[in-house]
This record gives sequence, C-alpha cells and structure tokens, in this order.
Amino acid sequence: MNDIKFSVVIPTYNAQNYIEECIKACTWQTYGNFEVIVVDDGSTDETVAVCERLAYMDNRIRVISKENEGVSSSRNRGINEATGDYILFFDADDIPENTLLEEYLNAMQEWTQKDVSFLMTGMFFDNYANHSVTTKTKTLEPIHGYIEGERYLLSRASASMLAWLKIFNFVTNKCYSLQAIKELGIYYDADVDIAEDLKFNLDYLDAVDGNIGFINKPLYHYIRRTRCGLSLAYHESGLEDTKSIYARFINWEMQQEGVTEDNVLIIKAIFVTDWTNRLTALYSSRNSSCVESKKAVKATLKKEIGSREFQHMLKETYKAKKISGLRYYCLRTGVFEIFYFVRSIYQMFK
Repeated sequence: MNDIKFSVVIPTYNAQNYIEECIKACTWQTYGNFEVIVVDDGSTDETVAVCERLAYMDNRIRVISKENEGVSSSRNRGINEATGDYILFFDADDIPENTLLEEYLNAMQEWTQKDVSFLMTGMFFDNYANHSVTTKTKTLEPIHGYIEGERYLLSRASASMLAWLKIFNFVTNKCYSLQAIKELGIYYDADVDIAEDLKFNLDYLDAVDGNIGFINKPLYHYIRRTRCGLSLAYHESGLEDTKSIYARFINWEMQQEGVTEDNVLIIKAIFVTDWTNRLTALYSSRNSSCVESKKAVKATLKKEIGSREFQHMLKETYKAKKISGLRYYCLRTGVFEIFYFVRSIYQMFK
C-alpha cells in the first residue's frame, strides 16, 4: 500500500514561533508518501519566510499565501489544492507523532473503505502555558475493556462517547477520504467561527457511509500555548452557532443505529458546557466594544440561562450525573453572575 498518498493541510496565521516544529514533525513521518500544504492566511510576521525555507529543503512541502479570511477558508483552499488519496488537517501550533501516517496506513490494511467513514486516533493534551499541569492522554478507556495500541471499529453512536472523551469534535486527529470530500462537496463552513470542526465531522458522516475506525493510541499533540482558551473567546455569532450545531448533533445521534438514552444525555451535557462557555465569553466581553451594551448583555444572559430548553437540559443532565452538583446549582438559580463568580474562583486554583 505504499502507493497511497496522504495530503496534510496546515492552515497558519502569525505562527512564526512554532510552525517549524509542526512542519518538521510532518517530514519526520515513518511513512514517506505525503505532501504538506501550508496555507498562510495573510500572516503579518515571518511565518511565510519560515515555511518557504522549509519547502526549499523538502519538495513535499508547498506554501500557499492568501488574504486573511479565517481558518475554514484556509482549510478549504487546502482541500482544493490537495492531490492525495486521504487528507489530514493539522493546526500550526500542534505536533503529530512521527508514526501517525504509518498507523493510518496499517489500519487501512485491516478495514476497507466500506467499513470506515473516517479513521481517528487518541490525543495528547499538552499544556505549555502551565508546566505544573501534566500532559493528559485521551484514548478509549481500559475500564471499559479497551486495550491501548489496538484498533477498534466503533459504531456511529459511539460519537457521543468520543465527544465525552473530548476527541470527536476535533478534525486534527482524523483521516478523511479526499476523493469523497471533493466528489460530495464536503467543505468547511466559513461563516461559522465556533464548533466548525464538529460541523465538518457531522457533514462528512452524513455524506459518507461506514463506522468509525479508531486507533487506540495518542498520536497527535494538541498544545495549549497560552492561558487564554479559544473556547472562551467572544465571537458575535458564537452563541447561535453553538446552539444550532449541538442541536443538530443531538438529532444526528438519536438517528444512529444502537443509540441509547445515555448516548444522547452525554451530548446534552457537553452542550450545556459549551452553551455556558459562550455565555461566559459574552459576559467577559461586556466592557468591550464588540458587544452592544452591558444592558444588552445582561438581558441575553437572563434570557439564555432562564430559557426552558436550557433549564430542562440542565436538569436532565444533572439527574443523569453528567454534570457536577456545583455547576448545576449555580446555573439552576438563573443568575449567571453566580456561576461566573464560582467559575472564576475555580479557575484560580486550576
């Protein structure tokens, strides 16, 4: 199977301090039939110069420059430029293990394309911003009978379990059929700033048959380089995007063969967490020029946290022991400021 070619797409923007590490990790892969397509999204630092220097030394690397339009636009450009059989999407500040492509290839020898929609792996979560926080690994848990290093063909209903492990929503730990993406027109939604990876995965699974092929090893390093998490950054459409995409995820999960009530409750619990993340981002931005006014923010918070949908889902997930009692009682009050205060105290000791 050495004729199989992988396309690795790396969108980048002002990544001069870490893009080289990511690209070199690609070139050190134990399987060599691949191309690396770096799509620069209008960087204003030396990112392009770094990438072009690396491309000069390795003809498998291509550098494409475009105007600043966002990560989804850059990934879509990468799709259009890719020439491989399979496609992977890495983030410029992350690092793949050097056996990643070989592991995907070995899994392909075990399963046919009819068996599998996409392949995925476990992940490392490295915290460079706080070295007192140890690296976490996310794989299928031994307590449920899974063995590290083995490969498993998981049902689509398992998406909820993988989301609970925090590894389903990413695109960076997955390998997709490039032919299917191009023939079926599966692209990233450039109008979505939050949960765009999850939306892409659902779009792909809606269009492509097969279950989920899982390599039970952590083979991709997601690296947190700053204390400010993107999940709490304010985006104007972030709240509505989150609600829309998670509502779709719940409905999608309910339609899968073998789905259980617990599967659905897991996604609802994640939805509650991401919903409150969006409200936290809004509240944190109440003094900035990106929101209308403090009064408007307060009204939105009251409306969202007091809505029948939010409170019902909150009660459901607490009853199912999917969220903590502290989070539940803070949000149950309907006063977001209480939750925000308690969360701030918790973050100080995290």
